[in-house]
Formats: sequence, structure tokens, C-alpha cells
Amino acid sequence: MTVWIIEPRDPLIFRDGRPFEAVPGAIASSLPFPFPSTTSGAVRTREGQDSQGKFRDEAISTVKEIPVQGPLLAEIDAETNDISRFLVRPPSDALLLELDPSYSAKADLRQLAPLQTNSKVTTNLPNGLQLVGAQKPDLRKPAEHAPRYWYWEFFQNWLMDPKEGEIALKDIGHDGPVREGRTHVGINPETRTADVEQGALFHTRGLEFTFPGHKPYLSHTRRLALIVETDAPNLRDGLGFLGGERRLVMWRKTEKPLPGCPASLRDEIVRQRHCRLILLTPGYFESGWKPQYLLNPSMGVSPKLRAIAVGRPQVASGWDMEQRRPKPARRLAPSGTVLFLELEGQEDSIRNWVDATWMSCVSDNPQDRLDGFGLAVLGVWDGTPRRMEV
Repeated sequence: MTVWIIEPRDPLIFRDGRPFEAVPGAIASSLPFPFPSTTSGAVRTREGQDSQGKFRDEAISTVKEIPVQGPLLAEIDAETNDISRFLVRPPSDALLLELDPSYSAKADLRQLAPLQTNSKVTTNLPNGLQLVGAQKPDLRKPAEHAPRYWYWEFFQNWLMDPKEGEIALKDIGHDGPVREGRTHVGINPETRTADVEQGALFHTRGLEFTFPGHKPYLSHTRRLALIVETDAPNLRDGLGFLGGERRLVMWRKTEKPLPGCPASLRDEIVRQRHCRLILLTPGYFESGWKPQYLLNPSMGVSPKLRAIAVGRPQVASGWDMEQRRPKPARRLAPSGTVLFLELEGQEDSIRNWVDATWMSCVSDNPQDRLDGFGLAVLGVWDGTPRRMEV
């Protein structure tokens, strides 16, 4: 598998499915981050083009079988034009609470974990599924300026040893791509002036893939890009299009791999026979929040779901290029979802299962796994629910 950098040259628009017609005052807003189907579609479109840049319809069935992992977000080094560091969405088992409403540079980091409840606690969770929450009540509000993306180094520490305590927000990560608005006007081809009769004035809100930095200096601005991994054999470097309005992006290959599983993390999961599984991209499960494919016995290991921390579902649709019609809308488990698993099996089997699951897709549908939905990594969990204090 080869890792590719997709660096936008223009603000990108990833449509959210709302109508955008040629009417006065129309607004096209972008999603905060592209779904895996957007980047996998871009990879396959580029793979299926002929020498003239035209997609070959007969290649549809072939390119749909190409696996694509991602997308992930990364900072780009200005000198080498290569990946500086990866960023991911915050895990749902991490909660940042404000320390002082008048001081927003730091926050109190708390872990949400499976809880041991008493007979007086009533939930609507299925039998055997544990409640996930804070061990002690805390009336503070969530930090208002919590980063939307975590640096991989901080995220990996959270996977291996989730420590609680006071933390500077700039050490965790940042907000990723910046929103940019543009106002456009339609041009009458005959008069070559504004189309006053049609009132063709519209607005777009796209994503500028730069981060201004934590200091107000241009030198602190960081370039951002999308990262995918694929084994498409005929991808080439160069300019291409991505997202709505065919905005320009630069494709280039990198020798840097996606982050691997640390040996100490693997050994700890084998020893504890429990783990957390965190989604880096949204995942599709037939039963909504509950996976099926992931919980099937494989490689001598039988995973058991003990608890889950999941946010509001993300709704995804799109356009089916093969059937020439809209795809049905589906509800996805958002990136950052955390599943607490018990692993039944021999140590060698669990070790192999960890290696096979790390940076693989765990969605239920095979095509969704090929598209990059449900890209997952693993973290430690001792399997013991915490006693809830009231």
C-alpha cells in the first residue's frame, strides 16, 4: 500500500446534501471534513482515467475493488513538502472541561470509562452493555475552545496511557482547516456583465487547508493536506480535482507510512485481553451503533462488546457513478467513536488480531471497508468498570 498526499490549492467544498440551485441568495456550505467515499472516489476516478484524462466507463467494476484507507489530516513541512505530523479527531472517551471561564488556554482532561452501576441506576442499554461516563460528578462546562483535531503524538499517548489532569490546549492539537466564504455572481454570456435578470448571486463556504497557528504571524501558518493509503497501481503525481466545483488539488506520493502499532501497546492489550477500538473515520454498521463484522470470531479471537462511547450519527449520501443516481442516505458512527472490547483467545491469536485490526476498516459492508469507512486503531483498557460515585 502506498501513502498519497492530497494537498488542496483552492478552498475545497464537500457538499452536505442541501439543495443548491440557481436562485438568488443560494448558499453552498461544506462539511467540516470529507467522508471516505469522497477520497476513495477521487482515487478511483484518477486510477480509471485514460491518457487524455477521461474516465473509462468499463473500468468501474475494476476500480471499485481498489482498497483506500483514509482520509486523515496531516500538517505539511514547508521545506520538504512531506508529512510533518498526522492529526485525528478527538476520541469520544476524552472530555475537556474548563478550568476557569476567563482563561481558555488550558483545560482539565478527563477520561470517560465503563461504569459499574448499582441496582438504583436505570438505563435503556441492552443487557450486558455497560454505561460509559465520568466516575465522579463534575458540574463544570466542556472547554469552549477544545481542539477539533488531536496531534498524533498526543493521541498515541492517550491510546497507551490515558492520563487525566490539566493540559494546555495548544499541546493537544488545533481546529484544522479554516472556513472561507466567497460571494459569486453569474455572468450573462451576451452582455458579459452581471446577470441582473436572473439575480444569480450566490455564496459558497469552503475549507481552506491551512492553520493560522497559535500566534498571529504569517510565519506560523501551517499547510494542511488529506492523506490516503491505497494500492492503486496507476496513480500519478500532479494536479487534479476534488469535491464540489472541481477545486484544484495536488497529488503526490510519500514514503512516510501511516502510524504503526507500538510494540508496548500490542503487548499490553495481549496481557489485559481487553482493548479500546477507536474509529479514525466514520463507520457504517447495519445495526446503527453496534458492529457485526468486528464482533465475528476471526484469527482465533472472539471480540465481545462491553461498552461504547458514540456521538450523534453522521448522515452520508452521495452520487452513484455506476447507477447514475443518488445513493441512499445512511447514518454513520462518527469518527472518534470508542468501543470497549473483551478479547477471548490465545495470546498469539490476540497478538495477530491486534496487528490485523490496526489501521484496518471495520465497517460491516465489504464495499464500505474498501471505501475507507471505519478505519480503526486500538488502545489499552483493563476491562474493569469503574465504580460510579454519586
